[in-house]
This record gives sequence, structure tokens and C-alpha cells, in this order.
Amino acid sequence: MKFSACTFAILWAAATTAFGQIVISPTPGQVLSASEPFNLTFASQRYFKESSIKISVVTAPAGGAFPGGAPVLDLAPTSHSSVDTSAIYSVLVTPITLYQGPATGNHTVYVIETYNAFGGLPGIDMFAVPVIFN
Repeated sequence: MKFSACTFAILWAAATTAFGQIVISPTPGQVLSASEPFNLTFASQRYFKESSIKISVVTAPAGGAFPGGAPVLDLAPTSHSSVDTSAIYSVLVTPITLYQGPATGNHTVYVIETYNAFGGLPGIDMFAVPVIFN
């Protein structure tokens, strides 16, 4: 019985990694312009009886205070996947650091997703992508 529980745990971890939420753009380590908005695309891909409600996006200096940038709040899905109807978000984000003007250097882009979890309970998840603004 221990083997099957262990096998289930490994397969579950692999499945949630393979089919989990995806920040499509920007990619980790991508160099972005500090003076122009960048495209953020996020595919929720919530599984079995979960559904994405909205996302918020925040940029913060690497190792700095959170939140470091002006947040983009309460974004509704812009489309849904034709394959599995999962929510897809696409938005232009201006890289401005609060009280410091344009962002430069190493930063992290945070996507904070609000969703209906299994059983109808509310849930929040956060995804981080390291980027460089120049």
C-alpha cells in the first residue's frame, strides 16, 4: 500500500507541474525595456472543478520590498483555451516602481491568481518570473 501511495504522490506532482499554471510571457531572465509596457500572458489551466476568476500583476525589485511596482488589479480573462476552456490572460504592464520612477535592473513579475478551488472554496496562488529591466 505504501508503494501505491508513493507512486500516486509522484504522478500527482508530475501532473500538476506539467499541466499547472503557466506564465507564457515574459520568460524567466528576459530583458525588457524599462520605458515601454511589456506583454504579460498567463494561462491558468486550473484542473478538475476549479476555475480562475481574476489575476493581479505586480513588479518588484529583486530582493526588494513587495509590492515594488504599481499593481495591475483584478484582470478578467481575455480568452479561454479551445482545448480545455482554461482561462487565458493577456495584458500590457508598465514597469514602474512605486516612488522610484521607471524600473531598472533585476526585478520579479508576480502574477496573483484568485480562483474557485475544488469544492467551491476561494483560493489564491502566486507565480513569480525573474526579469531584467534596462
